[in-house]
Order: sequence, then C-alpha cells, then structure tokens
Amino acid sequence: MAEKQQFVQIVDTATGAIERITTMTELDAMSIEEKLAFSKNKTLYLVTHRIEPIVKVTLKRHAITSKVDFNTPEEEKPEEAKPAAKTTRKKK
Repeated sequence: MAEKQQFVQIVDTATGAIERITTMTELDAMSIEEKLAFSKNKTLYLVTHRIEPIVKVTLKRHAITSKVDFNTPEEEKPEEAKPAAKTTRKKK
C-alpha cells in the first residue's frame, strides 16, 4: 500500500497568494535558518494532496492600428416591444 505523503502549502500573508507547495521531507531537510527565512511573513498549512491547475489563462496583446475615439455619441437603439403582462382570472 502506498504511503500517504504530507505537503506544506506556503501562503503569503500580505497577498493571500499560494507561493509554493513542498513536501514535509524537503522541509525537514532544511536547516533552522533556512526554515525561518522561508516562512517569514507567510502562513504554512498542512495539506494531503497537491492540486495542479488545469486551466491557464493568458492575456493576448494586440497593437492598435487605428484611432479610437471614446467621446462620440452612440447610435440610439430602438426600444424593443415588451410583451404584455399576463393576467390570471379565477374561474368560479
């Protein structure tokens, strides 16, 4: 049977972003000075699974080739006809 491994999730307290996920064996191998510098201004959490993101979002940049004017009035759109409200009558 496979041995369960414990991971340590390091979260920056100022931003709340996950900085790194490391194993307990890697953390135990560090010296005390390294551990202190490693965990300064951070919160450490014990986690049982390492979850990797499956979606990566990238921002694409496009060069602007024509002048963009934001102060021009937009064309007025005709109002759409609203459906009449249904009324329900009780039958006696």
